[in-house]
Amino acid sequence: MLKTETTRKLFLFAWKVIVTHTVSYFIFGLVMSYFFDYGKLFQQEIVRDYMRPIDSSYVLAGPFLQPIRGLLFAFGIWPLRNFIIEKKYSWLILWNVIIMFGILSTPAAAPCSVEGLLYSKLPIWYHLIGFPEILLQTLTFSLVLTWWMQRKPKDVEVKEYNRKRRLFTFISITIMIACFGYIGYAIGAILITVIAGVKVNLKEVSFNIKSQIMFIVAFLINVFLILSITKYWLMGKMKISLIFIIFWFVDSLVLLVYQVIFLSPMPLHFALLIGVFPAIIITVSLHLNRKNLIELDII
Repeated sequence: MLKTETTRKLFLFAWKVIVTHTVSYFIFGLVMSYFFDYGKLFQQEIVRDYMRPIDSSYVLAGPFLQPIRGLLFAFGIWPLRNFIIEKKYSWLILWNVIIMFGILSTPAAAPCSVEGLLYSKLPIWYHLIGFPEILLQTLTFSLVLTWWMQRKPKDVEVKEYNRKRRLFTFISITIMIACFGYIGYAIGAILITVIAGVKVNLKEVSFNIKSQIMFIVAFLINVFLILSITKYWLMGKMKISLIFIIFWFVDSLVLLVYQVIFLSPMPLHFALLIGVFPAIIITVSLHLNRKNLIELDII
């Protein structure tokens, strides 16, 4: 029983870290890349030998893989959670740890670090220009995560609190599954650009606000769908195979319709190829979390 409770707490802590990191990373990365024009910065002398070009498929895939990085953060913070989270200025303690060990004193000669200033040939301006994004994103991450972890019920009856907690947990699981679905879009895009040899302007996709909003729309629709159909699936009124078909159809349709309205028409087979991977990830994630969802008693 104790092991099950610990596992549940770890799971809840992990998705809070994943969601907080992924959302803050995406927002500040998008905003700062627009204001500082990272595309041009990465082409500067010396810097271009260190950083991949902004139109690289690896750079495009970066934001979609942040849930994995968030999971690693969760495993790293988990043993220290009681010392950090329960203190008076917990957000400042967590932010200080991230700054000291994750930014300024990294073991490798990373940008913005002391080792990077000493041992790399990167110009000082490049080290300094990265600080606004890094400091603001990690500050937001620290503030939101510690606030989220410290929230406690006040003057709420136990039954009502448990009901709200189950609902909140269900919504949180839904958001985390949708976040992992982002990885599917990256896989599909890479397959089109690398395997199929289709020429796509990745720089334009990376910095075009309309292109980024397309994936946000798909994310929100996936969250809504998961919330809507999971109940019927758990009741046995819908097969898991049908869920996969629904998500494949919807994720492909969102790309097609959005491209027609705001960008340029996308070939049907491209949309189907990109849409199939988030559908697979979401379907498999639902299947793996079936037992946890049943225990939440959301039916």
